[in-house]
Amino acid sequence: MRNRATWLFLVVLTAAIGFLLAGCATGPTNGSTATSQSGLLRQSGFKLHSDQDAHVAYIKTLPAKKVVLNKYQEKPVYMVCTDPEAKTCFVGDQAAYERYQQLAIQNSISEDQHKVSEERWDPEAIQMWVDSQGGG
Repeated sequence: MRNRATWLFLVVLTAAIGFLLAGCATGPTNGSTATSQSGLLRQSGFKLHSDQDAHVAYIKTLPAKKVVLNKYQEKPVYMVCTDPEAKTCFVGDQAAYERYQQLAIQNSISEDQHKVSEERWDPEAIQMWVDSQGGG
């Protein structure tokens, strides 16, 4: 009788470990299909600012795939250059940045890609923010 109880215990233990390992292997599922940095930025409300001659030189100064903070009228403006070769960057406000933080954590985007890497005060960045908001 003791051998049967031991055998049953080992079978149940093995099955439990198997289920736990299978659960770990599949990773988190939150229903989001946007797992790239660009997809998460769009989903968060960042606006794509693309190849405009007036800003190409400035976009090239941004670090690739890092968040840069600027200020416009004492409000934070966040910029992310996801592809320096394409001369594009995403521009967002505080609310978009906070949504991006949450989505990045949920989707396991590396910390250096979703936290502010540097803070700047660049007039060109401010003009890009104004342009992205429909100003001019």
